[in-house]
Amino acid sequence: MRTIPALVVTIGLVASLTACAAPGAGSSSTCAPSGAASEAVSARGAFGSQPDVTVPAGLTATGTQVSVLRQGDGRTIGDGTPVVLEYTLVDGATGEVAQTSGYTGSSNPITAGSTNAGALGEALECAQVGDRLAVAMPKSALSGTAPSRSTGKAEDAAVFVVDVQRAFAARATGTPQLAGDGMPAVVLAPDGAPGITIPSWPAPEKDEQHLLRKGDGATLTAEDTAVVKYTAVTWGSSTTDSTVAGSSWTDGSGAQPLPLAEGQVVDGIRNALIGRHVGDQVLAIVHQQGAAYAYVIDVLGAMSR
Repeated sequence: MRTIPALVVTIGLVASLTACAAPGAGSSSTCAPSGAASEAVSARGAFGSQPDVTVPAGLTATGTQVSVLRQGDGRTIGDGTPVVLEYTLVDGATGEVAQTSGYTGSSNPITAGSTNAGALGEALECAQVGDRLAVAMPKSALSGTAPSRSTGKAEDAAVFVVDVQRAFAARATGTPQLAGDGMPAVVLAPDGAPGITIPSWPAPEKDEQHLLRKGDGATLTAEDTAVVKYTAVTWGSSTTDSTVAGSSWTDGSGAQPLPLAEGQVVDGIRNALIGRHVGDQVLAIVHQQGAAYAYVIDVLGAMSR
């Protein structure tokens, strides 16, 4: 089976904050509760700037707990929502800062409920944009070896203080459109993930772009980084020869940031996205490395470089 060529030429795709998700990630019914560990955390300082975090030395946790230190009023985070955040990670055993996001305003989004977002991504579900959260979890949850729900066994805590700065739609929200004649058929799952059926005839000889959903958000330019989800299918010589080459919906990566400056992203993808609007869903036929691919790309947001 062919593997999908990289969308991005010189910039890697979003890096995960944590190693892997705890079991059950992605279900809105598993919103983490507040508890004694998260309630013991305090943070001083302006939202969006690195806070002065106070954690009692020797703090332990039996599962993931989330307390709201500052209440926001923006979009509610659900499974599949791409989120831009800043964070400070504190070792609960010592109270010392172990890591921060840098607070540069240039963090890539992570997708709540995705494997790459790990236990922190799960903890974000049910939060709102504008929230400052205290998230306490067993240290083993950072490597995906501890469940998010309490097991009754205390463990040294890892504490995140998270500022939820921005969130995007989990799927393209535009008005459905008719694709061009002779194009692959696209059917959406309840969560918005596309299924692509390649027709029996050969692919077009040149790249093509067709609008499947028409959004009304910001227009993408070469100065933007697009936030997208995608599925790509090889356009084989027959319907049985076509395979799913890659999908951010199912591979655990979630939404992807794609810089649209020249030379930063594959030309066929760049051409399909520049001039599109947030909320669009685009069908792009792209020729790469001697093969044709059908991409369905949901445009979820735009971030200025």
